[in-house]
Amino acid sequence: MSEDRPPTLVPTSSMSFEKQILILRAYVVLTNDGTEPVHYKVVMNRTGLARTQIAGTNAFFVSLGLLRHASKGTYLPPPETVQFIGEKPGNEDYSTIRTTLEKSPLFDFIRELIRIHGEVTIDDAISFLLTESGEKTRSRAERSIQWLEKCGILEVSEEGILSLSGEIQ
Repeated sequence: MSEDRPPTLVPTSSMSFEKQILILRAYVVLTNDGTEPVHYKVVMNRTGLARTQIAGTNAFFVSLGLLRHASKGTYLPPPETVQFIGEKPGNEDYSTIRTTLEKSPLFDFIRELIRIHGEVTIDDAISFLLTESGEKTRSRAERSIQWLEKCGILEVSEEGILSLSGEIQ
């Protein structure tokens, strides 16, 4: 990833959260638990997803710290991602990637919003994310926030107000 390129704050379109997990799981399995880089086309073939879906999601995962770019077209999941994925689908342990996500540009962006505005609704955060990323599709920003929420970094009240976990404040 180029130093001049801004971080990817939202995943590619048409990628449900479940498909994103599928991609990470494929990288973990196909890299022998993160020991051998694998080309994204192998992941594409094994998951049945389109090249654009894999490539766009890879950029998002690299930005989050859940994947590492090894060389042209090849990637490796770091140990935290391998641990997060676990042995069986559906048994992902989000606590294992919390520290990784706390170091991501996405987390920095959301934390800054909360610190600047004090009270930020989920709708406001989605709007800011879409503006910052130059995107228009709401579901993309929702899935970004979902990563922080599932890891326990971000909490959403019944009124839709975002707050950082008490441990982070």
